[in-house]
Amino acid sequence: MTEEQGIRQWEEQSPFLRFVLRYGIALIMIVFYGTTALHFDYTPDDTYIYLQYARNLAAGDGFSFNDDTPGYGVTGPLWTVLIAAGTGAGLDPYVVAKTLDLLFASLAILVIYILAFVILQDKLFALMVAWMLSFDAWFLRWTTSGLEPSLAVLLSILAVWYAYRKEYGIASFVTGVLALVRPEGALMMLAVTGDILLNGERGSERTLRLVRSMLVFGLVVGVWLVIAFVHFGSIVPLLFQKAFAAGFDPATYLGVWLSTVNILGATQGVVIVSLLAGLFWIVRNRGWWMLREDGFPLIWTVALPAVYLLFHVPVASRDLLPVIPFLIFYAVWSIKKLERLSMLSPQKAMGVVLLLAGVSLAQNQYVYQSRVVPYMRNFTMGMEECIRPIANWLRTNTAEDATVLAPDAGLIGYVSGRKMYETSGLLTPVVKSAFEGMSYDEGMISGRYLRVVQPDYIIDRSPTPDRLVSDSLQPLMTRTFSGLGISKTELVYYTLYKRGR
Repeated sequence: MTEEQGIRQWEEQSPFLRFVLRYGIALIMIVFYGTTALHFDYTPDDTYIYLQYARNLAAGDGFSFNDDTPGYGVTGPLWTVLIAAGTGAGLDPYVVAKTLDLLFASLAILVIYILAFVILQDKLFALMVAWMLSFDAWFLRWTTSGLEPSLAVLLSILAVWYAYRKEYGIASFVTGVLALVRPEGALMMLAVTGDILLNGERGSERTLRLVRSMLVFGLVVGVWLVIAFVHFGSIVPLLFQKAFAAGFDPATYLGVWLSTVNILGATQGVVIVSLLAGLFWIVRNRGWWMLREDGFPLIWTVALPAVYLLFHVPVASRDLLPVIPFLIFYAVWSIKKLERLSMLSPQKAMGVVLLLAGVSLAQNQYVYQSRVVPYMRNFTMGMEECIRPIANWLRTNTAEDATVLAPDAGLIGYVSGRKMYETSGLLTPVVKSAFEGMSYDEGMISGRYLRVVQPDYIIDRSPTPDRLVSDSLQPLMTRTFSGLGISKTELVYYTLYKRGR
């Protein structure tokens, strides 16, 4: 009896293993839902920016944060449209965003399980891939946040799925949709193109497939680019415009690199080491051609963080989330490939993948429980006890045409209904020029914003309360906020001022 036959016999004789193989994906989903339900109320300020855009769009006020000023202040126009569609149907945009987020995250787990099973032809290994994605600390953090990362993850996996099936037209269409959720998602076309060149038909048929794929992708993305240029005068979101305009700065490049390493290493450090070791061993013994059929998504996995580094775009965990499923998959894939190459026995391969999943679980639980959960609790408390009372006061005590300058405009603008000027200029580009070449603190203390806007009310965020008090700035309310970011745990003060004339 061979070792593989022995493994199959063991599966047949083990009630527990049969139960896991039959119901494992359902158990993974149940645990995933239970975990995300514990932080369902975690809602970043960026979510409220999407909600405000969606509400205005559904009301017929255009693609804008302030209903009289079109602006490209969100990275994912399609995410805005999806929320607006639900809002236009009479649903609460908050509920729509949260529900869609959870739905797409769940589908991402299911689709990566299917993709892994089709490629690996091993249900247990496929379950390990789905399980490891489901407990990734960053994936858990952003699920139910109401933002677009879960949809970006799902579309990334679907694009790879269709490319693997050689359905390149659909893969290109999905990639185009991905680019409307995250502009950098267009990089997935590199992976799709790579698979066409490496694994598609030869000669004129390959060229025809490549042209068709590019046309499909261009049509999907091109429609939005035309709309964006007509309405905003630019095809690039303001966040990326700000990054591109920064110029070459070695310190910024180093910061982006360290942030990327820290984010991916924090939850997938063990997986990345396993992936690199497995790929090295396979290539060393059998050559690069072993990656030809299944390895094309690695192009996406490398290209996404590389572009962030190239254009020195500040990265957060949500930006890198779309590559995490593939880091996990290829770590498990390399173990399975070593088994099929008779470089690992089936028993040892199973032991290695179970060990990898167990160590990864421990790593992610440490990050999730020690960093992510405390942060989400503190942030949610700060939003409810600091930002929302200010927004409620503005809604109740100010005129409908009042204008407000604030460093964080999402929740305040969504709740208050007042016209917002945002200090970074990502929502209101007119303010960007006032803060050009100086920090937020320098711009607020010197009053540089007065060169371009004359707000009725000003909200200042600072380490000390009431720092802007003067004859022309009367403090009305001060609230404390602890935990603006995972690495920003210091206490800050939000002070609302009324500006005198």
